[in-house]
Amino acid sequence: MTLIDLGDLRDAERPEPPARRPRPAANRLPGFLAVLLLALLTLAAATPPPGRVAVVVPARLGVDRLVAGNLLLVVDPPSRERTPRSMAAYRLPGGEPAWRAPLPVDGRFWGVSARAEDLLLISGYEVPPEGRGTVTVALDAATGAYRWQQPGAALGVSGGGLLLEDFSREGRGTLRAVDPCCGTPRWTVDVPAGEVGYRFTPAGLDRVVFSDPRGRVEVRDAVTGAVLVAADLWSTAERPYRSTQMVGDLLVTIGGTPPLMTAYGVDRLDRRWRATVPDASLVLDCGGVICGQTRSGTLWAVDPATGRPLWTRPGWDTMWAAPGRLVVVRAPGTGTGPADLAVLDPVTGRVRAELGRWEFAQQEPGHGRLLAVRPHPAGGLLVAEIDAAAATVRVLDVLPEASGDCHAIVGGVLCRRPDSSIGLWRLRR
Repeated sequence: MTLIDLGDLRDAERPEPPARRPRPAANRLPGFLAVLLLALLTLAAATPPPGRVAVVVPARLGVDRLVAGNLLLVVDPPSRERTPRSMAAYRLPGGEPAWRAPLPVDGRFWGVSARAEDLLLISGYEVPPEGRGTVTVALDAATGAYRWQQPGAALGVSGGGLLLEDFSREGRGTLRAVDPCCGTPRWTVDVPAGEVGYRFTPAGLDRVVFSDPRGRVEVRDAVTGAVLVAADLWSTAERPYRSTQMVGDLLVTIGGTPPLMTAYGVDRLDRRWRATVPDASLVLDCGGVICGQTRSGTLWAVDPATGRPLWTRPGWDTMWAAPGRLVVVRAPGTGTGPADLAVLDPVTGRVRAELGRWEFAQQEPGHGRLLAVRPHPAGGLLVAEIDAAAATVRVLDVLPEASGDCHAIVGGVLCRRPDSSIGLWRLRR
């Protein structure tokens, strides 16, 4: 089904028409010409002006919607009879049907990636009682034909391999590296209770770090599984609480009272520095500094070279880090939906700009355009592009038929419509 969306902006966004000079009275048309002109204008008004085409992809309540490269994937909702689910693929940005294929697993699917081997990797949870936890199914990207399936969620490895995480809620499980072509295991390691971290590069992850509650840390090559270095990093006094996280080329641990952050080089586990921090539930690279977020909603930052404290801001919650900028949401615990955004300078913590109330659209890694939406007063959604580097918001369009759950795609955006179908829009600006 294809709808022609005239895309009329509301009065608040409608530009003023150019002023026209009044026609001199002496230049009036003869009567019959005026009648003819009126008829032509009436006919022209009855023909819709050219505009965007909003493609509607059929979908029901409860479907799993996934985007991988130039494909939109719609997985049928689970049935009471537990019959096998099927998945329909549509080409983006036009929405043309590509294929429909059955899925060999009854589950809820939340992750997808496209591989250079023309594979689609669909990850999700199997539905009990037959469920075994997470599972990844490999399909042919061109036809949807079944290739293989393995337990675990898929991560791309530098050099073209795959890593499958198959962990329980307690943290125990198996980490398995496989060949993308057929799912053949390359190496496997059992993971006891503890934490697992990864170092990511533009080509994929290249290091896997295992840490257990007793203090032993082990760094493995993600391609071969070989142990590169291992060490006991903390004393018995520091063991009651310890978090281990990866930030760029550093492995950082946080624990003790007051909380101490210790940084180590990933490749040799050589200690770089130690600093007192306000605790952290999350640590990440924020435009050249290490920033953290506490459970109570305080942001802080330290120098990655020395651990020197840079700034602390209570009452803010991290949303998204861009090179040289940190986009945050003002109030912790605001839940889903739009939230007040601001851009902080990552080195000083100062507010560079307040962006207003927005909700980020989902997007794939590497997608260059950061889109955000919010309800329009007259209905539908207002769509804008957020430029974190320039600390600006540029309004792009109004989507009268959109209700939420948006995803940025090449040249446009897709959103849920009020009847649970999916709309694809090419943006105006």
